Amino acid sequence: MGDRAVRARGGRTRGDERRGVAWGLLAAVALPTALVGGFLLARGQLNDESVPKTRVLPGVGEGVTVLAIWAHPDDEITCAGALSQMAKAGARVVLIYLTRGEAAQDTGYTPDELAKARIEEAKAAGALLGADVVEVLDFPDGGLSRIDPEKPKAAIADLIGRYRPQVLISFDEKVGFYGHPDHVRTGVWVRELFENPPREGAWPRLLYQVTLPQALVRLALRLVDAFRNNYPKGKGAGLPPPQIAVNIAEEALTKRALLDVHASQAKIIADVQPYYDRLPAWLYYRLFDREYFVQLRRR
Repeated sequence: MGDRAVRARGGRTRGDERRGVAWGLLAAVALPTALVGGFLLARGQLNDESVPKTRVLPGVGEGVTVLAIWAHPDDEITCAGALSQMAKAGARVVLIYLTRGEAAQDTGYTPDELAKARIEEAKAAGALLGADVVEVLDFPDGGLSRIDPEKPKAAIADLIGRYRPQVLISFDEKVGFYGHPDHVRTGVWVRELFENPPREGAWPRLLYQVTLPQALVRLALRLVDAFRNNYPKGKGAGLPPPQIAVNIAEEALTKRALLDVHASQAKIIADVQPYYDRLPAWLYYRLFDREYFVQLRRR
């Protein structure tokens, strides 16, 4: 029976079937292409493609000691992927926290209980990232801007003298990533010591400060309370422009696991890492696949 007779009875012709197959194949190709294109567009809008990418920070490799100095246990999340990759590259990674993080609010812990919990979380974080050493000091959480700066600076100088790092990592000295006063003071002290060694002998020649590109800052100001409430709004008052981006896509599972390590800070982490628990790690860290740094070099 011909196509004309089939069409007269309301049936599908062979031409209709061929067109249906063609449209199906087109959809099968077009949908994934559109999804990939949308994904790449989103990632491009979140990141600064002009910043050079690397897998491990320059100057870091086998036999190099890296001293990362933070205000609180969980601050290492800012560059956890890079820290893990440094350890895998053979670097000796030392994590230092100036406070025990006992002043965090709405955690369900007393300050003493929280301090103990966060010390254990810091140790677990170090183990997960491959750190060789984790030290938690006991300067007052939330009070670094009110204490005599010479005491924490002396403690940091002693740690540098003890571990003899070639590389330091910390916050910038103006914003402290999102504006936390403890972060800012930590960044100030580390930079002052880096640029003005208090003693003779070996001293680090590289300092990396964690930062973000403007696209991510704008996103954070829309989604993250910590940024909205603390980030400086004045012209030129924001984070320093990034100079280096570390590709951390391979560290997706490690970075995601690290967020769970800091269980006492679940509410805060949910704020500063929006939607991390709604997407699979491999996808989340394909979108947010870089950690950004400023490099300071001492002559």
